[in-house]
Amino acid sequence: MSKSVPFLPVSPALEGYVGEEDGFDPMGVSLAIDIRWLREAELKHGRVAMLATAGWIATDLGLRVPGDAFANVSTIQAHDAMVKFGSMTQMLCWIGYAELFGYLAIIKMMEGETDRTPGDFGLRWQYPKDEQGQYEMQMKELRNGRLAMLAFGGIATAGVLTGESWPFFAVGAEKRCGAAPAMGSGAALCGGLQKQVARGASVASRAGRSASVPFLPKPQNLEGLVGEEQEFDPLGFAESVDAKWLREAELKHGRVCMVAAVGFFSQQYITFPGFEPTPDALQAVYTAPPSAMAALLLLAGYIESASYGGKITMLDMFEGDRVPGDFNFGAGFLKGKSEKEVYDMKLKELNNGRLAMLAFAGMVHHNIVVKGPLFPLFPDNWTGPEQWMATSMMSGIAEFNGVSGR
Repeated sequence: MSKSVPFLPVSPALEGYVGEEDGFDPMGVSLAIDIRWLREAELKHGRVAMLATAGWIATDLGLRVPGDAFANVSTIQAHDAMVKFGSMTQMLCWIGYAELFGYLAIIKMMEGETDRTPGDFGLRWQYPKDEQGQYEMQMKELRNGRLAMLAFGGIATAGVLTGESWPFFAVGAEKRCGAAPAMGSGAALCGGLQKQVARGASVASRAGRSASVPFLPKPQNLEGLVGEEQEFDPLGFAESVDAKWLREAELKHGRVCMVAAVGFFSQQYITFPGFEPTPDALQAVYTAPPSAMAALLLLAGYIESASYGGKITMLDMFEGDRVPGDFNFGAGFLKGKSEKEVYDMKLKELNNGRLAMLAFAGMVHHNIVVKGPLFPLFPDNWTGPEQWMATSMMSGIAEFNGVSGR
């Protein structure tokens, strides 16, 4: 019988998982749904609830994000205030991005492509080295997560019913702040690693784990490419598309973004002769002379079409010994260097290109949100990104059309 619910039997699906000794599954859900999926969901909801509970209490005690927009907003009003301010949309975008990788992690796990256990994202900060210590920490996280889910439900209900802030009911003024319990005591986001116990249907690790994304399987088909030791292909593109073609595209985009990031930054301070000064780099496409834009497009098209000698498909682009990204440009810098030095330079280019792609995307996003140049990061009298997704670029186009009309 279940230790936690002694009048109900223990679900056999809990065998081998942290907390099996508690036997907690009163509704028998694990008898109908894969326990790996359930434990993944339970750990995820528990972690979110622990953060949400601590955040609710901290907000009620006066902690605020700097700025007038949130100065007099209660915790219950915070959601609507964030929607109005425009930050909720951005937060959901980032959460969705993280959720995508979480979804990939559990799908790869359930398909048997990795030996990952539910909730494991490779986080090892303050994680015990011994097996018993690991099990105890996982147990604390599981139980604190369950408690936090109940606590957050109760806090939200009490806050709405009473219309008051935490602790919701009358207490002595001298005890109000001191009454807060130590939230998260003994809990740790240790990644939810489960105790390794042999099970009848054990997961077969076909490819091991990725070095850069440890909660996903090691990517396939990267052998022989620079950076293969980083094992970075979280979406598994190389399993269905030629890895050389992908690396060619990655290097090209990385190189363009390295140049673009420098140009985007310099745009605010440097202007070519005959061009109109345009601090907001996003507006340069509208203020640049049409002849200059046409020349730029023609030059880019010529370089793109002439670089491969007519071989521009995956079928013929890499005939012979051609290496992805090699245009024999700057080869003089590699003369006299050892193979290791050449490899290190290529790896630096790859990593800097990846960073530049993120950096350029961030710069563009910043200018869209603030509707202005890159610096200062927060313009004077900026009130927030209200309706930034729908109106920022349209306002630039309208402004350009107005200038052209005059």
